[in-house]
Amino acid sequence: MAASRTPIRLPRVLVAESGHDGSRPPPGLDAGILLRSTDLATVIERALADSNPPAVDLDTIRGLDADDAAVAFLRRRLSIEILLTRRPKAASAFAALGGLALHNVFAFDSTGLRRSIASHPRGARVGTVISPGLVLSHMLPSELALLVRPVVAYGLINTVADARACLEHAAAVVVRRSVAEDLAGGM
Repeated sequence: MAASRTPIRLPRVLVAESGHDGSRPPPGLDAGILLRSTDLATVIERALADSNPPAVDLDTIRGLDADDAAVAFLRRRLSIEILLTRRPKAASAFAALGGLALHNVFAFDSTGLRRSIASHPRGARVGTVISPGLVLSHMLPSELALLVRPVVAYGLINTVADARACLEHAAAVVVRRSVAEDLAGGM
């Protein structure tokens, strides 16, 4: 399967969940579901049942290795469009199959940020996840310039104010359902 040239739409808000309750994003919000901390059976069930495929945090799915076979299964068989991973090879492989890969970069300090950026698999259809996301608001312009777009803020985003501050620098944020509901109510 050659890489599709069709753009993948990244929602402004990814609602992080395990997928066990089958819930949908709050209405009135440009949002999608990010499946994380769950099992492969749930990923399969949600991908086949939902009209909009969920994003998947590959590194947190029990029963799924972060190898080429797993990446191909998610993209080709389940039509997953967005994949988050800290593994450069998996990100590159997913992007090569036409998906939007988001490489997780740990930004606990400037040294860690630069080391993580150095391993980033730069290329078409590969963006960046900044973890913890809340640090985006505190990064220097020179550090922000290092980030491969699109940028997604993920972690420590616990309020609407946090989410809005991150969205000033990121294309999207990952939040818990309660924050997503508060965002939907305030828009």
